[in-house]
Amino acid sequence: MRTVLMAVLSVSALSYGQSVISAHSGVVQYVEGDVTIDHQEIHPKFAEFPDVKPNQVIATEEGRVELLLTPGVFLRLAEDSSVRMISNSLADTRLEMVSGSALIEVAELLANNSITFEAKGTQIVLPRKGLYRIDSDPGRLRVYDGQAMVAGTPVRKGHEVALGESTAVAAAFDAKDTDSFYRWSARRADYVAEANVESARVANNPMSSGYVGGIASPNGMWSWNPGFGMFTYLPGSGMYMSPFGSTYYSTMMVPMYIPVGGVTSAANSAPVSAAPLARGAGVSIGRAGRAR
Repeated sequence: MRTVLMAVLSVSALSYGQSVISAHSGVVQYVEGDVTIDHQEIHPKFAEFPDVKPNQVIATEEGRVELLLTPGVFLRLAEDSSVRMISNSLADTRLEMVSGSALIEVAELLANNSITFEAKGTQIVLPRKGLYRIDSDPGRLRVYDGQAMVAGTPVRKGHEVALGESTAVAAAFDAKDTDSFYRWSARRADYVAEANVESARVANNPMSSGYVGGIASPNGMWSWNPGFGMFTYLPGSGMYMSPFGSTYYSTMMVPMYIPVGGVTSAANSAPVSAAPLARGAGVSIGRAGRAR
């Protein structure tokens, strides 16, 4: 899997003329406000993606950040939050929740990849698609979608469990109980999904300039979108519906046109490329003001 991913991304880098994403977890995709790695403030520029190496801590102050873990797994941190990278291997990605809050969106977990968090001395394994929130204070895991394993005990969708307890006892919670961080994460998922539509459409068209044409892979992958200045996720096949409501398409499933203003008739349709341009400024990497 690692060899295939590196080969595909190497081709991608040549075609785009941009830096290729590394074949490991912890790449910093998007930054808002003050974010540091080992107390060094980071200021990513267009098409530059710092990464969090083993034993390093990424922390937000008055900011938020989105990281790419294994292909198809997004980690988003709220303000005043931090995580330590224990292992950035795709086959064994492990992180420690040090402080604050994190949302982990697992769009897809490829074969032989794994995601594990440690929080309050408790091990949390995320073995399947879903949306998970870890809060260090109080020590708590919420499963909005999917299923997690907490100290060997399954925690299903719509349930939460206290961390740091000798026994994991799950209880139901109101999934509609959200906050500004959750809504910000939903907007980030929406932006990444918009980039996915464009990338999937043009990646399947060898006549498109500036994108990789005709890439085929049985596995999902991170795909560089130069128009958005960001990476998006391309499923290996079919479609992925995010718990936030966004849709990610594989190259063989993406529609050639999308409706304008929700109208589905051909007369009121526009090329997919028209939609992302309106939000281009919002998805570029930079120190934008905190979104609510």
